[in-house]
Amino acid sequence: IASTNVKKQKLNRLIDLIDQRYVDKINTDSTVDVTVNEIMSNLDPHSVYIPSDVLEDVDNNMRGDFVGIGIRFFVTNDTISVINAIEGGPSDKAGIMVGDKILYVDGQPLFGPNKVPTDALKGDMGSKVVLGVLRPGDDKVLNIPVTRDNVAIVSIDASYMLTDKLGYIKVNRFAETTEDEFNAAVRDLKRKGAEELAIDLRDNPGGVLHAAISMADEFL
Repeated sequence: IASTNVKKQKLNRLIDLIDQRYVDKINTDSTVDVTVNEIMSNLDPHSVYIPSDVLEDVDNNMRGDFVGIGIRFFVTNDTISVINAIEGGPSDKAGIMVGDKILYVDGQPLFGPNKVPTDALKGDMGSKVVLGVLRPGDDKVLNIPVTRDNVAIVSIDASYMLTDKLGYIKVNRFAETTEDEFNAAVRDLKRKGAEELAIDLRDNPGGVLHAAISMADEFL
């Protein structure tokens, strides 16, 4: 314990010295983040540090639902591209499609030097937002109104019989709802005659540990 305290004191003292005496003004918060990430890089690849500014998004993804417009997207060349609109969610109902590029939110650009942060897509339940969308093959931006709502994120992408006895379940992540979803899928497949199961974990990035343990318990 004494050794651990000495290490903590050394790190705290270093940060204080940089903050108080370094010739230039340094953002010690970002320095600490870099230090923590360097420490984590020496652990296994599944141990990561989650900074506070992204913790809400991670928690939302692990809970199984969140309030928003209901899309999965990636940013490339400074542009938001829709991977998919979550089935039954606000964007799906509004007609947002795979491949759509979201260029504006309420008239404000999401690209370029004067862009607003992607957080502008977030908002309260029932609030409305107008998305400026450029569809592949079009040259005109569509203004599509979307009402933010509670969006359910499912862990089970597919569940069906491969043969008369072999059932198949695709699990895309381990979240708070995964255990219940998985058990419901297993019960359904057993009613259909499943005596064996193939569990597809390809592209599953992980998530809540107890959900994975609960799934393993079903077999063990």
